[in-house]
Amino acid sequence: MGGGVSLLKILLEFDKIASLGYRDIPSHLPENCTPIGFFCPYVPEELLHAAGALPIRLMGTPVQMSHVQAHLPPNCCHLVKSSLESLLQGELDFLKGIIFSHTCDTMQGLADIWALQKRIPLQFNLMMPSRLDSELSRSYFKAEIERFKDFLESRIGKIPLQNLKASIQLFNHIREKIEEIYHHRRKPPYPISGSEFAQIIRAGYLIDRQCYLGLLSDLLNELPEKTEEGEKRVPIYLAGNMTHSASYFSLIEESGAQVIQDDLCSGTRFLRLMVPEDGDPVEGLTHRYFNSFLCPSKHKGTHAHIETLVNEVQKSGAVGVIFLLYKYCEAYYFDYPDLKRALESKGIPTLLLEVEDPSYSIGQLKTRVQAFIEMLSPVC
Repeated sequence: MGGGVSLLKILLEFDKIASLGYRDIPSHLPENCTPIGFFCPYVPEELLHAAGALPIRLMGTPVQMSHVQAHLPPNCCHLVKSSLESLLQGELDFLKGIIFSHTCDTMQGLADIWALQKRIPLQFNLMMPSRLDSELSRSYFKAEIERFKDFLESRIGKIPLQNLKASIQLFNHIREKIEEIYHHRRKPPYPISGSEFAQIIRAGYLIDRQCYLGLLSDLLNELPEKTEEGEKRVPIYLAGNMTHSASYFSLIEESGAQVIQDDLCSGTRFLRLMVPEDGDPVEGLTHRYFNSFLCPSKHKGTHAHIETLVNEVQKSGAVGVIFLLYKYCEAYYFDYPDLKRALESKGIPTLLLEVEDPSYSIGQLKTRVQAFIEMLSPVC
């Protein structure tokens, strides 16, 4: 266990996959593959996988905006603008379908604009309810999952019961492996850097999931079980959208901190709850996807988001919280004042970072992050 050369080789493989541009992805796809794009973790990847498709999550990339201005106002987030620009430039023509879910107003508008372009053969809008505090909402969502299943079976391939159960088990195993990697990252000497971890997560949305599970297993086998104490860093909790660039993790760690836990929709939020493997798989999917996330586009009571975040930060041992929010993301900014107030009432300092295209925003953030970490250092 713990071979340095092998560990480096595996990490480089993750980085190679995660660094693929959209135009590079087709040459790395398995033969007879049906790539289906999606944006939001509320989309049940298990159903796509069981139908024989390869789910590919679109997380935004640095791209020169040359077409999108004619279709969108400037006050749209980087994910929406960069994804539509990539579509209009033909970078996503390899996709056989795209799945939208009911989240923010901007994403709903993007779904309509996307359909009008008629560049991708299939499009499905999964109507995830906004309210999660109603039994009627749960019944509605189960019906939506069944409608999604019917759509996939009619357009992509049949979903035998055994295939769906196998896909559920596969994705549960992936979540277990990622949780193990989180555990290794929480204590010095931090065998996996933040940027490496971000690339591990991103790679998982771009390749065959069975292959991804194998890479995760190989990585964990190479991590040392016992390590000597290394240099301690200021423990930070990262909250917000998704990390469309590994450079944000690097920026935080280069400032002397360690992200020991997060509430990102490309991170821990992805891990909350497994899909029950016994009983009706559609009911199991409904249970997980209806109960496992809390993003600002969903409502589960006035204090649900606050209680979840405060409890997780306190349990993690973090001494400060960095909010990493997409610029113009109204849903997150509506929640932010209440979350900030609740955390600071418990003596937990916070820092808000507005991010857009990572190619030009990093330098502007560096000084603010360093000052925040220096302020927290005496606490540790």
